[in-house]
Amino acid sequence: MMKAADGARAWPRRVRVTRVEPAREDPDGPRVRAWHAVVAASMVEDSPATEAPAPDRLLDCLTTGASVVWTAAIGDRTVGLALLRPPSTGTVTTGRAQVHVHPAHRLRGVGGRLVTALAAEARARGLHGLIAAVPVAGAGDAFCLRHGMTRVRTLHHLLLSLRDMHPGWLDEMVAAEYPGYRLAETARPAPHGREHAVVGDVLLTITARHDREVVGCTEVVVPQGSGPRATQFDRPPAGGHHAMGLDLWAKAAMLRLLYDRYPHITQVATNVPGHQTTLLAVNRQLGFRLHHRTHEYRLDLTHNQRNR
Repeated sequence: MMKAADGARAWPRRVRVTRVEPAREDPDGPRVRAWHAVVAASMVEDSPATEAPAPDRLLDCLTTGASVVWTAAIGDRTVGLALLRPPSTGTVTTGRAQVHVHPAHRLRGVGGRLVTALAAEARARGLHGLIAAVPVAGAGDAFCLRHGMTRVRTLHHLLLSLRDMHPGWLDEMVAAEYPGYRLAETARPAPHGREHAVVGDVLLTITARHDREVVGCTEVVVPQGSGPRATQFDRPPAGGHHAMGLDLWAKAAMLRLLYDRYPHITQVATNVPGHQTTLLAVNRQLGFRLHHRTHEYRLDLTHNQRNR
């Protein structure tokens, strides 16, 4: 290690980046514990209101779909972790990425080395871009800009305390009449590679239908027995059906089903782009409250990126 000036961080001689195979690891093994320590420390620093997943849940996330994972080490200590999640369909050319660096080892080139590995793998797979989300006003904003990424949108992450809701109030909203429309539900194992889902989770879907056409949809990933938080996603009503109130109707039905069928679920999380003011208002009406916000950045891979 090079000698550092007083008050400055020592600059490591070498950061070693290695592609790893999480599926081969023991959930209670030392490698998974080391990865979890990095992710947990990173999240405490950048987003203290957000809980890190438990080690077994983290391992499930790292092995979901066609995910590719790298670790960064200085000496024999793991100090960073990066995840590339390629798109699940061939028509999408943008992947999603996560980079975690232990706060004690930042500003030493660790994150840059991990981004280089992510970008190289994504290009090899024919992807045109990568999307990464970072907490608003945190160190991630400066990191993304420094590595040539462009901010594309802001997401509002909302949280609902489900058991604080009165089921009778939900019943009233679900019982509202929308002539020509009906609600339909399905519950099935969450598909392989589904965002925020691992093996064993349930995907609950509520659709609003007009004749045979699906004109609105809300989905929720229910964790298998581990609770207490389900993650919900919206597809706003289409076209001329937008002003009908179908989004409130479908979401109320979804919350009522969660309330009855999944007693271990006490919280529902969702995220809404900042420009979707109608959907934000619907969520506020149902009792969702702002938990935190993130910026999404895109790394363009169609041009040569200089190593920063």
